[in-house]
Amino acid sequence: MNKSVKNRLLIYLSLFLALIVDSYSFSNILQFIKPSFVLLVLIYWNLALPDRVGITTALLFGLLIDLLEGSLLGLHAFLFVIITYLCQRFFYQFRITPIWQQSFLIFIFSILLKQILALDFLDSVLNRTNLSDKYYFIHTLNYAILTSLSWPPVYYLCRLYRRRWIKIE
Repeated sequence: MNKSVKNRLLIYLSLFLALIVDSYSFSNILQFIKPSFVLLVLIYWNLALPDRVGITTALLFGLLIDLLEGSLLGLHAFLFVIITYLCQRFFYQFRITPIWQQSFLIFIFSILLKQILALDFLDSVLNRTNLSDKYYFIHTLNYAILTSLSWPPVYYLCRLYRRRWIKIE
């Protein structure tokens, strides 16, 4: 097998594993604040290997998240594409920052992501926090804090995975 194809398959395997972790359902309160591991792994691959993972991958996995969660089709895909674009556009600035500053950027991305996802125009998902809920900002803040705290372990696990399995030409 070609080394480039093998590397791409290993990257997609890590994203599918994150998708499986994201699809695991918890209680109602924990479901609102559970971090999006697909987004974290996608951000990692955009920072580590921006030429291998791009807009198309973000679009594909965003659509898969939309199908799994039953949300408005294309909403996660749109948000993942925007975050991927920002990560690739400011790749050199993000990559050299310390891990705590990257966590702060993840915190900002997470707040924006959750606020846009809270715009459930059709109220299509029952028991989901949206802008009409009085606790939506608290849930958003808890989600952003947990996501930013999850960034260092995800970052180091993905880096270990990349160094062990993915060989760059």
